[in-house]
Amino acid sequence: MFPKIITAIPKSGYKLELEFDTKIWKEFSVLPYLNYPVFQPLKDVSFFNQVVVKHGTIVWGKEEIIDFDPYTLWTESVEISKSNLVS
Repeated sequence: MFPKIITAIPKSGYKLELEFDTKIWKEFSVLPYLNYPVFQPLKDVSFFNQVVVKHGTIVWGKEEIIDFDPYTLWTESVEISKSNLVS
């Protein structure tokens, strides 16, 4: 079982800052996935920015039409420092 996402913050360049339940922050780039038909709607930045955390992962759309596998999010993201967090 992989850590669950508890926070997702959309950033420019189709990147997401993700906080996992382990208190680790990682950055994930959606850019490489935008050429796949299922992810095409994310090219609309306003839609991309509507990312929601649900079921321990990230989803888009009322019917959760787009999501990412938690394994992909954990293994393909890069750990970042969030020094501005308050304990």
